[in-house]
Amino acid sequence: MLNVFLTTIALCIVQISNVVVAGPPPAQATAPLLVAELEINGWNLVFRATSGNGQNVYIAWMTGQNASTTKPIDMSRTYSSHFRQENLNSTWANLNVTYVKFALYRDNREVGYVIFDALGSDFSNWFAKGKVVDASWSDLTKTATYNGFSIYGDVRATLERRFLINNVYGECPGDIGHVAVIEREGPCNMDKHPRYPQFIYADLNSADLWQKQQFGRADYMAIFVSH
Repeated sequence: MLNVFLTTIALCIVQISNVVVAGPPPAQATAPLLVAELEINGWNLVFRATSGNGQNVYIAWMTGQNASTTKPIDMSRTYSSHFRQENLNSTWANLNVTYVKFALYRDNREVGYVIFDALGSDFSNWFAKGKVVDASWSDLTKTATYNGFSIYGDVRATLERRFLINNVYGECPGDIGHVAVIEREGPCNMDKHPRYPQFIYADLNSADLWQKQQFGRADYMAIFVSH
């Protein structure tokens, strides 16, 4: 009887041990993407907008309203205020900006970017198709056709789309584009979100139909300058 009892206990221990061993390994935390790492090769972060924090991105970029002047240290997800370098609009000319990088970040990784030649441009007009140097989307070039490409974007009584890179408008179902900052609710699927602002982008290697709602939503929109 004793041998049977000991054997039963041993089998139970083995079974418990197997359950533990068979379980999934502990999840590995994703290391925050440090701003210092993003600033290598001469880039300097001068603006970062936060999705879903209720603050207007265009106003923060143009005036600094409600924006912090304390540079963030990483791209871990928060709902903090937008960041803008102090007196950026008045000091832009003195920065001797050569290139500007517009980038989107989600889950601690860069999900899209456009680099512009900023020579001869000012604080508000560097974001233009004729100044495109490189982009993460293969069809986003200076020679492509767009119906909207500007910081100001498309603003009407019913919608507000800033930092807009759009190819075609087709009454919502036919709208095709790469990037838009959605400041408030509007009539199309691309404008409808639970919180604002939202940074939507074509989650492909090219422009996509916004109406399909297969676009990505970035946590942050960032602007870097190179001297």
